[in-house]
Amino acid sequence: MMGYTNKATKEPYMQLICNPYEHESSVNTRVTIDVMQKDLSRDDVIQVLEGFMKAMGYNFSAKECLGIEVHD
Repeated sequence: MMGYTNKATKEPYMQLICNPYEHESSVNTRVTIDVMQKDLSRDDVIQVLEGFMKAMGYNFSAKECLGIEVHD
């Protein structure tokens, strides 16, 4: 998310929230990501989403990432 010169908003522009899974084996943890910057590029949004998934416990190998797939 580098290279943006517009100011961040006072309130989150985008919020990603994962509430605790209600099960006895679950760790009681809530994951929240607040994106304060507007006008993110599509690649920046994907980077935020991938980071959110990692924070939720999803693993990506060194050769995996989220992305846009083009269909004909």
